[in-house]
Formats: sequence, C-alpha cells, structure tokens
Amino acid sequence: MAVSGPCEVLLVEGDPFLRFTAMELVTDAGLSGHAVGQAIEALAALAGNADIGILVSAIGLPGSLNGLELVQIAHRRWSHIKIVIISGAANVISEILPPDATVFAKPYLAEAVIACLKSAASIDRSEASLTARKQSF
Repeated sequence: MAVSGPCEVLLVEGDPFLRFTAMELVTDAGLSGHAVGQAIEALAALAGNADIGILVSAIGLPGSLNGLELVQIAHRRWSHIKIVIISGAANVISEILPPDATVFAKPYLAEAVIACLKSAASIDRSEASLTARKQSF
C-alpha cells in the first residue's frame, strides 16, 4: 500500500550501487522520491521540491560537503523534513545531528529502514493534514 500525500524521499548516497539498493527500500516502503550522489545536488533538489518530506543521507559523500554538513543545513532551512542518516561510521556523534534524526549503521537491516521511512511518512502526512485543516478555517 503506497503512502499518499506529499512526502517524497530524497536519498543522498555517493556510491551508485548503494544508492540503487537504498532506493529499493524507499519503494518497498511505498514511497516515491529520487536519489543524488552529492550534497550540493541534494540542496538544489530540496530547494526545488516542496514535496520532499524525508531526507536520507550517507555521511561520507564526494564533493565539498559531507552528509553531516548536509543534514545540518537541511534542518536549518527546512526544519519540517525528517532526517535519516545511514552511516558506515561506527560512532556518529549525536550532538552534531539535528534533533529527532534517526541513524542506521551500515550494514543496516532493510526492514528497520523501511519501518522508519513508513513512520516518518505517516507523521509527515498527519502534520500536512493538520496544517491544511488549520488553513481552511
């Protein structure tokens, strides 16, 4: 069953094979979205698509920004977006992550990531519905 409403996923992963594999998890969660390989591409996508509700990012990314810098910028500019970090690093420092960010260590359990995406999409849809109801009054 696909999740309805504007909650696209933006996946940021530098490795093309891992990017393809992770996008399969997005579709397995019943969501749509797209994937990019660098943080700068992700920022452009976030700026150009208001339907993105979930940002999934690796930490080690090619280019001038890493995944931690990306999620910090994304959280400051688009605080409503849910953040999911997928990292090969054993110890991600939680103090530098946005509040409520979810971290999965590689190798991760596909079922856990899918459940996280479904939950984040459900929360995003509930918030969007509440906002729409408030605007109609």
